Amino acid sequence: MLAQQSTEEPAAVTFQTETKLVLLPFRILHGKDYVTQIQRSSVTFLEDGKPREFSIFDTPGAEGRLPIEIVLLFDTNPRIQDLWDPQDVFRFVPQWTEELSRTVLQRNPGENQQEVRISVYRCAGQALYRLTLPTTNPQVVTASFRTILDASSRDIAATAIRLKLPPSRERVKGGPYTNEYVTSPFYSAEQRGWPMEAAIGLLNEVSKAQDRVARVMVMFSEGIGATTTVPEDAGNQALDLGIPIYPIATNYKEHIQRSTFPRNYFRMHEFEALGKMTGGRASEYTSVDAATMRKILETVIRDVRVQYVAGFVPSSGNGAKQHNLEIRLNPKSLGQVEGGKRRAVY
Repeated sequence: MLAQQSTEEPAAVTFQTETKLVLLPFRILHGKDYVTQIQRSSVTFLEDGKPREFSIFDTPGAEGRLPIEIVLLFDTNPRIQDLWDPQDVFRFVPQWTEELSRTVLQRNPGENQQEVRISVYRCAGQALYRLTLPTTNPQVVTASFRTILDASSRDIAATAIRLKLPPSRERVKGGPYTNEYVTSPFYSAEQRGWPMEAAIGLLNEVSKAQDRVARVMVMFSEGIGATTTVPEDAGNQALDLGIPIYPIATNYKEHIQRSTFPRNYFRMHEFEALGKMTGGRASEYTSVDAATMRKILETVIRDVRVQYVAGFVPSSGNGAKQHNLEIRLNPKSLGQVEGGKRRAVY
């Protein structure tokens, strides 16, 4: 019901986003180790299959690196009897301290490490709520975490962004425990929110800044919603915007079983696949306590710190169109590219 209090226009669900700045993040893996000393001359930036010039080349360990922006999205749809309980899943909320926030945000003295910024969002029902804009302030991060499960005053004060269904997607009805899942796609679907629409809306929201940051999105969810929207829809939007997604699949081991809820189980694994699809990394947990949350954030930060970012500012002009972009190494023996693919309209 809180979504109705928003005065903003509903977030447009689009899959082609025109941009004034094109950034393409990637990592280079050689065996089990990440390579952090590749020269610009070893990188080929392909635009629609043909090499093109790029003016931005951000490398691990260099001075003046792009700041890291971690966008956190928590699926906090209300409790579903015997199946989903956000209070149980997000155990870190009452445990989190300002000191933990400070530890995650700090940079090691004497090392060329990027500044780390964190923004926090939650989704429930058909709305997305902004709890804090990107910040380096541990007090603000801690306060935002403490209100993730608070659906009262904080949400009313926060910006509520109503969501729309993507083209050709629709609401679904849930089915019981029996084989009626064949005609009723997902058990308890009518009780769930719109997490994939929230992911798309959030990707659109943060990309408006057009700033030079190494941005990643970390999404905590089962990946199951009340619509036919699939995780790949959010993945396509992430590819359009060059934002890797780190899906944190929650609640797997306790309630979701392959034999009892086959389609729910399948959708949750589709959600996990967003990691490989977008250049992020997937993981799964029954619940997330403070130690687990710290581990997740520090892992993401380490990933971004070994990440390269190549980019350019498109020339202005008429007739914008979609382009397929890709990073390749020359020679290939230098390693394997993780990520390094996106689409962009300019």
